[in-house]
Parts: sequence; C-alpha cells; structure tokens
Amino acid sequence: MEPIFQERPWGGRRLADLLGKDLPAGAPIGESWELADHPKGRTRVAGGPLAGKTVRWLLENRGAEVIGLHEMAHGGAVRFPLMVKFIDVAERMDLAVHPHEALAPTREEGETGQAECWVVLDAEPDAWVVEGLKPGVTRKGLAQALQAGAAADVIALRNVAAGDFVWIPAGRVHAAGQGVVLAEVAQNSEAAYPVSVSNPSGGDDQPPDPGAAEALEVIDFSGEAPPAGGSGRTTSETGLAIEHLVDCHAFSLTRVRIDRRPWAAATGGAYAVVVALRGTCTLATPEADLALAAGTTVLVPAAADEYAFTDADAFTCLVAAPPGKAPTR
Repeated sequence: MEPIFQERPWGGRRLADLLGKDLPAGAPIGESWELADHPKGRTRVAGGPLAGKTVRWLLENRGAEVIGLHEMAHGGAVRFPLMVKFIDVAERMDLAVHPHEALAPTREEGETGQAECWVVLDAEPDAWVVEGLKPGVTRKGLAQALQAGAAADVIALRNVAAGDFVWIPAGRVHAAGQGVVLAEVAQNSEAAYPVSVSNPSGGDDQPPDPGAAEALEVIDFSGEAPPAGGSGRTTSETGLAIEHLVDCHAFSLTRVRIDRRPWAAATGGAYAVVVALRGTCTLATPEADLALAAGTTVLVPAAADEYAFTDADAFTCLVAAPPGKAPTR
C-alpha cells in the first residue's frame, strides 16, 4: 500500500530515517497511514495490476476476494475494519481517549469504537507512554486534576523501550511522550476526545469545555481494562519466534521474527495485513513475490489462501487479521 502522510504539531522526521519513508519536505509528520479506508484518507495499492486503486475501490469491486465471505457478511465492506499507522512522536502528545463501540456512533456519524495497540519501534532513554489512570481515580477526581493543571498526578506513566507492546482498549486515557516511534494497529475510527484541558467541568463563572465533558463520559473509570486476549509466545525455534499479542472483539495481532529460514501461514478465508518493522524478506503468494523491508505494509487478500516468507534476514513483522485469524504457529 502507498502511505498517506499526516502532519501533526507533535510530529517529526524520523519515519524517513527508521522506515525509509519519502516524507514531504519541511513538514512535521506525525503519522504515516499505512492502510486506511476512512473519509479522512484512503490508501492506494502501490503496484501491480490494481495500482492506484483505493482500499474503498477494492472493497466495492473485489470485496469477497479481499476480505473473505465471513467479513463481507458481517459488514466488513462498509469500511475496512482496521487502520494501520506508523507514528513519530517528536514532542509530547496530548492526552486522549477513544469511545466504546456503543457510544461512538451517537457522537460521530459513521465512526465505530476504537480499540488499538502500539508496538514501540524506537524510544529515547527515559521515554514513556500514558497507560490509563492511577488506581482509584474517579471522574470527579480527574476533572478536578485537569482543572487545576495537575493531570500528572492522576495518570499512569510507563517507561518504554524498543519492542514493547502497549494495549489501549476503548475508554483508556493514553498518550506518548517525546522521542517515541510506534506502529499502531487499531479499529478503523478517528473518534477521539482530548483529555488534557483546563476547564472540563466549568466553574469560576466559566462554561465547561464541551470536548472535555465528552471525554469524561467516555473514560472507563472501573480500573479494569479488558485484556488484549493474546496468548503470548506460541513458537520459539531456531530462526523463528511467534508472539500472539492481541485477540479482541475487533482484530487479532501477532508479531513474527524470522531469520534465515522460511515460514508460511494460511489466510483461513480472511485478509491478513503484514507490517514490516525490521530487516528484509520476500513475501510469496501463489500469484506473486514481493520484497519487504522495514516500513512496508501489505494487504494479503483472503483469496491468496496462503502466504510465505522466504530469504528472511533478521526480519520482524506484525500480522493483523480478523479475530482469531492471526497466525499463532
């Protein structure tokens, strides 16, 4: 797929250095949308007989071949279920929260809930992410902390390094500090509410901030985030390590490390999204072979039946798929 670059005030230029992205000159690029089917951006096929076609076109014209009959029957052609990004956080992100499945359509037409996860690709020393709220923080307590400019007193910080996995279910407050580069796999939604604001509940003769009020309604204050559902390390052999990271209601995700040996997986009648993070490899299907390097994202259609990795040189990738379909061995 061809990426779509998104300027962000907190963005930087490291996607060029780390992932070989041809960034537009001078712009602070915060996100590279690797696979997207959203009104704010739709990625295109980079080469081959369907070069230039958007994901939307693929779903409207070749939907069963691309995502499989099961996903077609469950509305997958309305909007591709996943969004995949690379994210460069050169300056600290603002705190945000994504809505749950039932709440999102009532706030923003056409949007879904959003569970997402990050895999850290690079991190400066002492880099951190915000992973929810501290235990016991209530809606009132968070509102008071935000109004007092004391968000740091109620958020849960976690130091991160390259290779770390961060699970962000809907309703969890999150952000990334400066000096972090991430791969993100998420439900296909851009519904997000800012949390770090100065006047969430009004007071001092000032009206409440409407965005902050929405965020306070969306946040899960139970303190018990739903698990990612992955089964962890499932294969550990010479030259092959498979780590099943996520199996939630919306998608499944596996990290695969291959070196100097082949490995193959079946699509199982569903699509697979291969996101190359490190090293080089050849992705082979019955139709064609494709060279992969860090920063490449490939949509493997359900009709491929099987995809194989050969000529792997210290290769690491993510494989995202519908629930229960990401490879585990």
